[in-house]
Amino acid sequence: MPRRAAFTLVELLVVVAIIGVLVALLLPAVQAARESSRRMRCLNNEKQLVLGMHNHHDTKGRFAHGVYNLIDTPGSTPAPYNNRQDRRCWAHDLWPFIEQEPLYAAFDQHMSTGASALGFPLLQTVIPTLMCISDPMAGKKETFWGGIGTPHQGFSGNYAACASSGYFNDTTADSSRDRDGVYFAVSKIRLADITDGSSNTAILSELILSPDTTGHVIHGRYHNPTHGGVFFSTRLPPNTMVPDQLNWCQGTPVKRAPCINKSTEMFVTARSWHTNGANVALADGSVRFIISNVDPIAFKALGSRNGGETIALP
Repeated sequence: MPRRAAFTLVELLVVVAIIGVLVALLLPAVQAARESSRRMRCLNNEKQLVLGMHNHHDTKGRFAHGVYNLIDTPGSTPAPYNNRQDRRCWAHDLWPFIEQEPLYAAFDQHMSTGASALGFPLLQTVIPTLMCISDPMAGKKETFWGGIGTPHQGFSGNYAACASSGYFNDTTADSSRDRDGVYFAVSKIRLADITDGSSNTAILSELILSPDTTGHVIHGRYHNPTHGGVFFSTRLPPNTMVPDQLNWCQGTPVKRAPCINKSTEMFVTARSWHTNGANVALADGSVRFIISNVDPIAFKALGSRNGGETIALP
């Protein structure tokens, strides 16, 4: 009977080793391709949002309020803006312009009763355009309100509007208004007010979400935005490890989004899970990927609408 050819054990091990090496070489390329696709999807989301901002401007003659009430003490300004229960922000005003007309109609009806955005029955509705799928927490709905499992504060998204090139809240009662960005408390900014030029002024960026565990982490919390979690500042470059400063970040901030509790000198930095940078939308409607090691002076200047700085981003 003729002998049949077969692999020796050594040959089999060599083949397995070669396959392992090929897989090891291929896997990073596959992951890089996936992340590139996610980054582009995130960029496209920002593009849709900034176009919605411009459509709002065309319709209303100005950009939306950053938030509808002030960050600080109630009663510090004349009505109606001292009503801390309003709880609307720029994101709600964009809904009709990002294909969320039915949701906005229900929300508008709810708000017309004098109720709070925080009491909107559909506040846990996830809006894909406001999500970056590179973030493991994208689509966050579970928040802390007396403990996980109690009534929640709604959907949190991955995009924040530019309030300032520095802090967006300091020590005075009305300090959350009259910032140098495009969106802040009770803002009514027009394109004509952006004297630095719309191509030199940031309007929107990404942020990283963190889970609520033993307390609130309010980044991206659109239905409860009074304390500034829907804003960002350009005072530091994207993805810095200097912690954000907010008066509600008592949960478990993830490593890439450190945060400390502070009720003055508040700011949030542009952050993303993309490699070495974050997508930032400009007031001219364009979206750019800004690298983490961008010139900090140039990036800071990008946050002001009327600072008169000369910007030279790469």
